Amino acid sequence: MAHHLKPPQHVFILPTPCDQHNPLFDTLQSTENFVLQRTKASKSQFLNSFLGTIQNVFDTKQAPFRILFRRQVQAQALMIAEAETQKNIDHAWSWVQENFVVGLQVLDDSQEKEEWVLTKIRSLVTRADKGTDDITSDEKVRSASRAFRQTFNVLPSERLVSYYSCSFHGKMMNQGWMYISENYLCFYSFMLGMETKIFLELKDIGDLQKEKSKRGVFADAIRVVMKDGQELTTLTMERLLRNTALEHAPGMPSGDDGESVKDVFSVDVENLDGGDSPFPSAPTTRPLRLGLEEQKRDSQFQQRFNLPTSEHLMEESSASVVWGDKSDMFHGRLYMSESFLCFICTDAEPCVLALPLYTIRRVERMNPRSAMYALNILTWHQMRVVLRLNGPRTQCEKFCGTLKTNLRLQVKAMRSLKTFLATCFSEALLADRPDIAGKDSGLGWIFEFPGDPKKLKNKSKTKLWLQYFKDNGRNLTMIKVATFPKLIRVGLPNKLRGEIWEACSGSLYLRSMNPGEYARLLKDNEGKMSLSLEEIEKDLNRQAYQDDQGINCLRNVLSAYAWKNPDLGYCQAMNIVTSAILIYQSEEQAFWTLNVLCDRLLPGYYSTSMYGALLDQTILEHLLEKYMPILSKHLKKVDVQLSVACLPWFLSLFINSMPLVYAFRVLDCFFFEGPKVLFQISLAILKVNGDELLASKDDGAFMDVLKNYFSTLDDSAFPNSTNPKARALTKFHELMLVAYKEFESVTPELIAELRRNHQLKVVHNISSFTKRSQLRNINPGKFTKDEMSVIYDRFYSALFYGRQQTRGANKQEARALDATTFVSFLGSIAHWAQVEDDQSENDDVLTSSSSARHRRRGSNSTTSTTRERRRVVGKHFISHLFERFNQSGTGLLSLQEVTTGLDDVINGDLMTRMQLFFDMHDLNKDGTLSRDEILAMSESLLFIFRFDDGDTYLGAISNFIRNAFEFAEKVETSKSPPSGASKENEDNLIELNDNKEAEETKAIADGDKPSTGTSSGSEEPEIQMSLPSFRMVILADETLERFFDAGFANSFKLLEPVDRQRGLFAKEVFDSLLSEGRKLAGTIAGGIHRAQSTSSTKGTANSTTSGSIKSSTSLTDKTTSDGSDKTKVDGDSATKSDALGENGATETEDEEEEDNYEGEDEDEDLLDEVDKFLTEFDLENGGKKDLELTSTTEL
Repeated sequence: MAHHLKPPQHVFILPTPCDQHNPLFDTLQSTENFVLQRTKASKSQFLNSFLGTIQNVFDTKQAPFRILFRRQVQAQALMIAEAETQKNIDHAWSWVQENFVVGLQVLDDSQEKEEWVLTKIRSLVTRADKGTDDITSDEKVRSASRAFRQTFNVLPSERLVSYYSCSFHGKMMNQGWMYISENYLCFYSFMLGMETKIFLELKDIGDLQKEKSKRGVFADAIRVVMKDGQELTTLTMERLLRNTALEHAPGMPSGDDGESVKDVFSVDVENLDGGDSPFPSAPTTRPLRLGLEEQKRDSQFQQRFNLPTSEHLMEESSASVVWGDKSDMFHGRLYMSESFLCFICTDAEPCVLALPLYTIRRVERMNPRSAMYALNILTWHQMRVVLRLNGPRTQCEKFCGTLKTNLRLQVKAMRSLKTFLATCFSEALLADRPDIAGKDSGLGWIFEFPGDPKKLKNKSKTKLWLQYFKDNGRNLTMIKVATFPKLIRVGLPNKLRGEIWEACSGSLYLRSMNPGEYARLLKDNEGKMSLSLEEIEKDLNRQAYQDDQGINCLRNVLSAYAWKNPDLGYCQAMNIVTSAILIYQSEEQAFWTLNVLCDRLLPGYYSTSMYGALLDQTILEHLLEKYMPILSKHLKKVDVQLSVACLPWFLSLFINSMPLVYAFRVLDCFFFEGPKVLFQISLAILKVNGDELLASKDDGAFMDVLKNYFSTLDDSAFPNSTNPKARALTKFHELMLVAYKEFESVTPELIAELRRNHQLKVVHNISSFTKRSQLRNINPGKFTKDEMSVIYDRFYSALFYGRQQTRGANKQEARALDATTFVSFLGSIAHWAQVEDDQSENDDVLTSSSSARHRRRGSNSTTSTTRERRRVVGKHFISHLFERFNQSGTGLLSLQEVTTGLDDVINGDLMTRMQLFFDMHDLNKDGTLSRDEILAMSESLLFIFRFDDGDTYLGAISNFIRNAFEFAEKVETSKSPPSGASKENEDNLIELNDNKEAEETKAIADGDKPSTGTSSGSEEPEIQMSLPSFRMVILADETLERFFDAGFANSFKLLEPVDRQRGLFAKEVFDSLLSEGRKLAGTIAGGIHRAQSTSSTKGTANSTTSGSIKSSTSLTDKTTSDGSDKTKVDGDSATKSDALGENGATETEDEEEEDNYEGEDEDEDLLDEVDKFLTEFDLENGGKKDLELTSTTEL
């Protein structure tokens, strides 16, 4: 029935308006509502190249086949399907006719017809292409994504990020398109027959540089530098496509200014047809570029207000705010996320508010005269905040509606708020009980805080903070105004320091929104061990307090974080920072502060490679060269590495370098202002000690200058001054003054930009160092250095693309291939191992000039069932190879195991490779191959040979099966194997050739050997083939001997040149010569056919078949490789013509089943049949009688 026909994959698209009378398309078929078209083809090579150039320049290059829908014959059309091959478009056309014709006949109104068809197509596409760009709501992104996938043959799941019109400056300037996807950077151009393709993996890009184009004066071009040092000529950005109505995307047809077509996405899919649609509806997706823009916007929003990563910007509006008894009003922007209401002042006066919605007791609508919308908010601490929205009425109503919805979702969080606030010291301070510590407090409450309280003026600072809390709120409801940074820079009081660190870094929000998670992590993982915990135990003694309580606190915090973030786990220097934080914070407070520190403030600092810290060292060197060029030149001249002294500053946040009292002052500023403080302080240290550093000649003198400076930070900066206040200023005060005055231009935005500019280079340097270090510890066998480099790259590329690492996977599993990623790895170095290509293989796509003949020989191999069977056989073979490589038996392959396994395969000898195949197919490990295992061996060989030109291998495998069954040892069994098992083996065996050869092969598999004289009804004995017999059978066939000797090893391509350009003119000339040669060969084949028909009536069946299998195979090779020399066949012409006459009808039936659009000459089919039956004659008459021990002895 019609509804059983499945639609082809990735052919139907979301309906797109187009011109059905496009002069570049010819109409193949048409009905009242549907049109099948293909691009015009010309015999002129120059015209084809010219048309391709025009399409590329005007951005209108499309797929060659398409299906259009039209309401009426003269109405504007909508493209609903497109394909690269006629087979796929014919499949889609048949599906459309069978599924739409009857339904359209029922409907009378043309508008209803359009809505009905568009609904079906849209539902089909969104259901089949879920997660791809084919269902994105942006028409231009759909067109560009289709052009990108068709041009570069990437998976449909590869999402396109953006696309640009640009030119590539190689030997000549090529105008084309640059595509940026999730994993690739690509460029395509087609100019006057010259096709230029650039296909780069983003992970292989080492650096991106802005530069001037050859004709420009501005930095309007980029230079791509690969990790291997190779540079690509300038990509000039001519025009950024912004999805406007006046611009076209690649692969998108030119717009028509005539009749406008209604938006096909406005159709109500669920209500149309009364819900009786056979296809479930699915929503369209947004373009990936918009998703990335939203992600960037959310990230900026989170960093601006130090919010958790779970918050997303939902609404924003211009607003004014006033709170408490103040009359001053601040004007700025109001933002709202799922759990926060945030405000930032745009005036010169700073004002920042991040108010959790679960701290709001009541919201009232006000109606003042000066503002249309005003909200009176009462916080948990009884502070009133008035927000006045300055915007259109609809925007204000939407904002208020979203706020109302979000407030209702915060009831559960509000219930736990009272318990949380009991852990905040600010609550006890305002309750006039400042000496009462919480249940869980920092270690300083027990062992006293560092420094002299009187000298640090703790009481005075506490009074200032008390007044600030009364005026501007506290903890979760605190508003940060101009006095806030001043109180931070003068130093925080000891008892308030931990809470203010939380409020500044945002860990206070994380702790309040995740009550009990810290305790749950410790409880759920109690008694468990991991590599991170072992490292933690080694470093526990590096703590500020050598006491069991302090060590246990540090152990709990580090262990909980290692369990929460197993990918990072634990790294040295985390214990130093955490132990310092624990002086002022409880375990739970320190745990969430450590989360913010590692994930947001200092990303990559505490990873295995420390790429974040190394990146910031590169930035520090850049800033030193910018602000102090003389000192920078001096350090380079005397070969002093700046990172030797400065890297510990960044990793330990100056805790190990400065006295603790001053290190905590730096931390006060760091948690409030972010990583820029580390750069400002470092530059100030180098600035203050510039004269002494210029006198240093080596690393030792450089370090001595800095150590002496840190030890005297408490000394007076102006000891000889007559002013008492000046003498009271210490060197630390001077350091902070220099940092904030002279390096004020070091802003968070500058640091973020420098990180983006330098991160590729730093990551490349780290990966290169890691690669060299790891390869030094690998035994390469007989592989060269370059070959090992390729194996390493392909190994980690397979891990990068193919493996979805589960959370909690240990580091050993993250560096090893499993069975799935091994398939991807092997496919990257051996073409035959690309099993997934078989699933999407199209009959009309040719990989070489002889692939049509190969496909016609095994016509059944082009069916979906056979392709699926072939794919299963391939995966089984590769899984056996995986087990062979996996000597450890862990189910994971390390780089060493892969290297050793490949070395045995590629660099082994003939006997080694034969034993490898034998052992891989000896499933029961009894040292012999059974009937089923021999058939599995033949299927594996067919899988490997499937891309080879010609059909020599088919005869070789037929010989292998015949001879294996002939010379295998017969084992008499009391009970014959079930006929069902034999039938299953027959079905699993991929057919080697046409019907006659398939029947012959099955007969061999069944044991129907006339020479044995065994009747068909007798019991079949089981057979067993030993390794020596297997070697004898292989060595008896020249094709298989060459395969095991060198062919299999040569199929692994480790070193391949990169070809970015190919001239299509040269290819067209070659194709033309090949076509003429085929015609000539077809003419000769016709003469052979007539001669053989005559000889079949006169000649006798003289089939002299003496000689060995080797000589028979040589004849097969000769007749296959030289298709034109078919007129001189001595002694065997009569038999060959008989064979041809017997199978002529079968071949005619096969040809009728062939698709009529392959464009092959019929004479070529006859030529192919001559080749085939020459091979069959040798198989039929050589075989068992010709195989003698003398032949193997000669080998």
